[in-house]
This record gives sequence, structure tokens and C-alpha cells, in this order.
Amino acid sequence: MPSVATHRPRASDQQNGDAMPLSNTLISPPSLYSSPFLPGYSTFDGNDHSAETDSTYSSPSYVDFAVNHDPRFPTMEPLSREELERFQKLSNEYEPELQGPLVSAKQSSQSIASEYSNADPTYVAKTNALAVTHPFTRVMKGDGNCGWRAVAFGYFENLLSLRDAVKAQQELARIKSMSRLLDQVGHQEYLYETFVDATEEAFNQVIDSINKGVPDEGFLVNIFNDFNESMSIITHFRLLTSSWMKLNHIRYQAFLSTPLDQYCSTQIEPTKTEIDEVGLQGLVDSVIEGSGFAVEILYLDRSQGDAVTPHLLSPNRQTVATIKLLYRPGHYDLLYSAEPPTIQMSPIVNYQYGMTMNYTPWDGGALSFDMNPHLMSIPGLMMDPSPYTPASSSIMPATSQGFMPSTPQHEFYSPSLSPSVSTTVSSPTTSNLPLSPIQSKPDGPQIRLNPLVMKPNLSHSLPVTTPFKK
Repeated sequence: MPSVATHRPRASDQQNGDAMPLSNTLISPPSLYSSPFLPGYSTFDGNDHSAETDSTYSSPSYVDFAVNHDPRFPTMEPLSREELERFQKLSNEYEPELQGPLVSAKQSSQSIASEYSNADPTYVAKTNALAVTHPFTRVMKGDGNCGWRAVAFGYFENLLSLRDAVKAQQELARIKSMSRLLDQVGHQEYLYETFVDATEEAFNQVIDSINKGVPDEGFLVNIFNDFNESMSIITHFRLLTSSWMKLNHIRYQAFLSTPLDQYCSTQIEPTKTEIDEVGLQGLVDSVIEGSGFAVEILYLDRSQGDAVTPHLLSPNRQTVATIKLLYRPGHYDLLYSAEPPTIQMSPIVNYQYGMTMNYTPWDGGALSFDMNPHLMSIPGLMMDPSPYTPASSSIMPATSQGFMPSTPQHEFYSPSLSPSVSTTVSSPTTSNLPLSPIQSKPDGPQIRLNPLVMKPNLSHSLPVTTPFKK
């Protein structure tokens, strides 16, 4: 009769160290019926064992006896240690297939508030405030590259929003020149040139879109939703960050618990490894800072306050644009600030009235003095110089009610200490002057007349009438 019993140790057996080896779990038929674990079994064999000691006796283990194995079902062979470790590794590395694009279209931040509507009150308050201060967001696929992808996409998007083709050309030249960093740390050009080409192609499309006046960033979304193109750009940024950190190890080593080279080879360079704070600072220092862009992280956590906690990674300097990242544990997305309100104001119009629109220079021979042609070309001057002929030239006396025109001489008269010399100009009496009634100043805008060409019978200013009144 074959062996039919197997031993199944219980948890209490493992704690007491009484588990039976697998080789001792098979019991032969004679011992099966004489087992002390069967009901009615008696240990009396006719001899008195009361004097024997129990020094070698151990408490028996519980054994379950199964029925004979059904040949219809295959038996499972025990797994070796190597196989168990392999299955454990596969279990740890398993990731469910995520749905959605690598980079989503810009959408309302109300979706984040709805996601946390039934969460902790702190999250509810912060997400509601976030929807006001940053009304739009762009979701990154959480495949382990979300942080790298968010920074890379935000970099190209801000570069496009500047609408400066010269700036984009300068950035392309700067990024291409950083290939020397890859050479300095030992990377071979034939290994990374594919990644550089993908980044250069993205720059060329940005420059072409700026020159053509493409209004939106739809082409950028298409580039980053192409898996090969997206991963090539991200890998290029990873290699630049790793090389920069290795060449500036003093800045970063103090924040790491492992050697910097090991950190870069395990956390920065491999794909599907999420970026941490040290790696993000290295990415900003190496790739982003030279562009003049800033990077700001807004932490959505349970810290005090009703708003997300901002943290600016870039130094305190003037920046042309800011890449805003929303961080939730293990995931990064892009945020967009609210646009400042546009104030609609009617333009302020400065109305200037003129008596004529003829800009033809005057004939200097019609006046008794050498006029300045530049002065007399001013629009609005009256074109009838007849009152000021040599025969009727006179000087109007200064009165408190009017304006005295200039003397019709080339040079102004000034008194001197020498004996007086008679001049050809004589002071007219007030009786020779045309008299006009004193008029009160009219209300409303007025036209100021040039005294050089003012007719004697005109007031010094005229009220604006139709068609000048508006």
C-alpha cells in the first residue's frame, strides 16, 4: 500500500520550531494504524515506563491525512528558490496598462477639484482654490516618465508662446552644443545622435510654426504623443542631466545616500524611472536654466493652508516664462495660471483744429521781414499777409486786454547806452488804431491765431463752431 499521508505544518508549529521535514512526512502502513494521533490509541505495551525521563520527548506535531491523490489532476512540483525569486520580481514589476494619451489636451482644472470632491477637506479646499488661480491643466500619462515629459513639453510650449524665432534658434544652438557634456563623461556619439536628432526636429517645427504664425500648440501635442519621438526627447534630456550632474558632483552628492555615478545609472538614465527632487533640480540646472525659463512646483498635500504650496526651483532672477508643475505623490502634471483681465478702454483722441490744411510754404517776398520758412510751414496759419505790407507796418501797443504782435523787423530793438539814433519806426498814437468792442470769452474750445498773420479786425481767439464742434 503506497504512502498516503502528508504533513501540513501550522503557524503554531513554525513558531515552536516543531515543523517536520518533508522527508519525514511519509508514513508507512504499519505505523499508520499504530499512530498515537488516532482515536483510541493506547501507549500501554505491558511495561512500566514511569521511571523513564522525558528528556528526549518532543511534543507531537499535528498531521492532516489526505485521501489518495486523484490521477485526473496533475501534481504540482515544488518550486526552487530561483524560480520563486523570478516570480516575485515579475510581480513587483507588473504595471497595469494605463489608458489615455501621453500628453492630454489643455483642460479645465475643475476636473482635479471633481476628483478630490469626496477626499480629505484639506484637498477639497486646495483643489477648489487651484481651479481659480490656475484654471487650466494638462495631464501627463503616469508611466514613470511623467515628470520628465512635463518639463520637456512645458519647455517647448513656453518657447513657442514667446513667438520669437531668433530665441528659438538660439535655444537650438545651445542644446546642440551641450553634446560636448555627453562626450566628456564617455558617451559615444553614435549612441545618442538619434536622441539629439529628435530634439532638433522638435525645435525646427517650433521655429517653422512661429514663422508661419501657427496659432496653437497642436503640433507639439502630436510630437509628444508619438511614443518614439517623445521617448527620444526625454532620453536626450535624461542623458544631458546625468552628464551635467556627474561634471558638477559637488553640488548634488551631499543630497544623495549613494554615490552619484550609481544614482545617475539607476535613477536618471533608465527609462520609466520617476524623477525625484534631486533629479529635477539637475534637469533645471542643466537644460532649463540657460533658456531663461523658471520652473515652479505646486505641491498638493495635507500641509496647512487653503492653497497649494509653491516652490520655485530656479534662482531669484527675472525670467521670461515659467513652467508650472502640479505634484501629487508620484505624479506630475502641468498647470497654467489665470490670464490677467483685459481692460477695454476707449482711445484718447487729441483733436487739433486748423484754419487751413494747405502745407505749401509761404512766399517770403510778401512780408516785410525775412521769415523762418520752417516756422511758417506749420499747419493752421492764415495765408493772407496783406495787412503787414511795408507801408502799413506798425507796432501795436501793449495793453492788458490783448496780445502785442512782434515788430516787423529782422532784429529786435534793444536800448543801449550810446546816444539815441532815430529809427524809421515811429510809435503810432492810439487814435490811429482800429477799435473793437471788448468781447467776453466764449465757452468751449477755441482756436488760437498766429499773431504774425492775424488780421486787425479779428479777436485773438475764435470759438469753435460747426464743423469743428463734435
